[in-house]
Amino acid sequence: MSRKFGVGVVGAGAIFPSHLQAYKYLSKRFRIVGISDTDELRLRQAGQKHFLPVSTTDYRELLARPDIDIIDICTPPGVHARIVKDALQAGKHVISEKPLAPTLAEVDDLIEFAKQYPGKLSTIFQRRYATDVEKLMRLKDDESLGQLVGGTFNRTARGAFVQNAKNWGSWKMSGGGTVMTQFVHELDLMCLVYGEPATVTATMDTVHLDIESEDTFAATIRFKSGAIVSCSSSTGVGKSGVMFDVVGTKKVHRYASKSDDDGGGSGLARLQTLATKVVTKGGDKIKQKLGRPTKQKGDGGSHRPYFEAILKALDMEQPLPIGPESARHAVELATGIYTSAITGESVAFPLDASATYYSGVTAEDYRSRARTTESAQNLTAISGRQAG
Repeated sequence: MSRKFGVGVVGAGAIFPSHLQAYKYLSKRFRIVGISDTDELRLRQAGQKHFLPVSTTDYRELLARPDIDIIDICTPPGVHARIVKDALQAGKHVISEKPLAPTLAEVDDLIEFAKQYPGKLSTIFQRRYATDVEKLMRLKDDESLGQLVGGTFNRTARGAFVQNAKNWGSWKMSGGGTVMTQFVHELDLMCLVYGEPATVTATMDTVHLDIESEDTFAATIRFKSGAIVSCSSSTGVGKSGVMFDVVGTKKVHRYASKSDDDGGGSGLARLQTLATKVVTKGGDKIKQKLGRPTKQKGDGGSHRPYFEAILKALDMEQPLPIGPESARHAVELATGIYTSAITGESVAFPLDASATYYSGVTAEDYRSRARTTESAQNLTAISGRQAG
């Protein structure tokens, strides 16, 4: 019989429900033993709503439990490193939400630290296991696309959640805004598809959200393979979605996600969907009373394939997927984008400890860029008046 793994979740915020959905689907193999959060109200609500046996404001209580095999980190990036180190030292397998850390310096420190615990640390880039991405990688590997010469990657996100996430957009706690916290998935995917980046030229700004970092950016990345890729992201807009084109000499692979606020189609379609749910729920209750099996609810969500990959590695006693070295690529590329956008210059890779923002961007660094941009705009206006 396959072993069942105990899980301790650190962080009951916005991403926790997505993890919970996958764990419930895989409930024969995972059991959430406990949850920790520094917000007592959020912690109490999560524990009561989901009937979790242990709720604590001190995550170290989870580390001390022998019935917990895996620590799942769902906190803001700024505290990932400390929890990762403590969990590894406690002998746990550790999976951490992206980015692994908000700065290259912290990621490199974790890479060195994790060498003492080989194969026990993984970063959650669940998009790697999405059906569309797996299809893309097959096309790439069998050379159906031909030589990769370019591409475009774009992400938009609704901003409602930002108002309830006090750390979102903080340079210290999140490592930045839309680039580091959301588009980091596409940065990871680009490195997976195109390989190592060579240079990047970028621009960014805070267009309309009340945060200290960027809510909008655009960049052009040249990869060492020769491919040139343009990308952009905006947070706080009307609809959420991801679109990308991977351009090869033989074929273009195109993907566009369904917006999360399409409303489920027409009014009739939504009514039909609701009716189906009501009938299914009623039927399940009758089956339960009769002792008959019911269908598994949902498909486990977008995180399910990643958690299945974790299970496979654990069962086969292999290193967990997406180790810290692999997770570094997206943070390095994000750091290059920030550096280019702040300095106004093209940035060359790879980045090491000598890089300007190796230890991260500060609010003052970003404000400095804003003043430079404002000065340039003022000079342009003055020049225009003089020319007139």
